[in-house]
Amino acid sequence: MTVQVTRNDGLTDEFARFGDRYIKHADGSLEVVRAGTMQPVAYPAGGWTEVAGDEKRKPHGLFRHRS
Repeated sequence: MTVQVTRNDGLTDEFARFGDRYIKHADGSLEVVRAGTMQPVAYPAGGWTEVAGDEKRKPHGLFRHRS
């Protein structure tokens, strides 16, 4: 799926490889993990305003603890 990142200057960066995903970090930064590349594209906190596309899922273990 395509990931579209709108930067704070109004321009939009588009990542259109199959398997591209984004990760929002707690500090406000954003990473776009590109399929087939080792280095993610990083945006600092405040450097982006909006993101659309597939968000990377958090890994879950085989066994889940019940509360």
